Amino acid sequence: MIRKAESKELDRLEQLWLHAAVSSHPSLPRGFWLERVHQFRRDCRRAGLCLVFTGRHPAVAEAFVTLLDQDRLAHLCVSPLFAGCGIGASLVAAAGHGKPQLQTRVLRENLRTRYFLQKYGFVETGRRHCVEYGQPLILMRCSSLPA
Repeated sequence: MIRKAESKELDRLEQLWLHAAVSSHPSLPRGFWLERVHQFRRDCRRAGLCLVFTGRHPAVAEAFVTLLDQDRLAHLCVSPLFAGCGIGASLVAAAGHGKPQLQTRVLRENLRTRYFLQKYGFVETGRRHCVEYGQPLILMRCSSLPA
C-alpha cells in the first residue's frame, strides 16, 4: 500500500535512507552520512510530498519517496527486502502523478539508482562537480512518468 508518510515515521525513514546512502556510495564512509542525518530530516520535514510503501504491516514503511520544490525527487529508498519488486517504480509514478515532469540529482557512483531512473524515462541533462561529495552530481529529468 502507498500512502502519505506520517511525522512519527521519521526514524524509520532515516533507517531506510542511511542504509541506501551507505550501500549506494562506496567512496563515502558511513560517518559521512551520519553527519548529514540532520539535512535528511530537514528535507523530510519540508518535503512537499512524502509517500511510503507499507508491505507486511501497514504501520511499517518499507520504502519511501520525497519531493522537494514540487518536482524534485529528493529521496527514493526501498528496503532490501522489497528491492526489485516494482516498489520504486510505483513510488515514482505516485509522486509524479499530475506533474508534467520530475527532476533529480544522483551522484556519479550511484549506478544502481542511475540505471533504475533511466529505465523509467529519466535522462541526463547535465553534470556539475560537487566538492562536498568529491564527485560529479548528475542532473536528470523525466517528462514521461511511469503509469
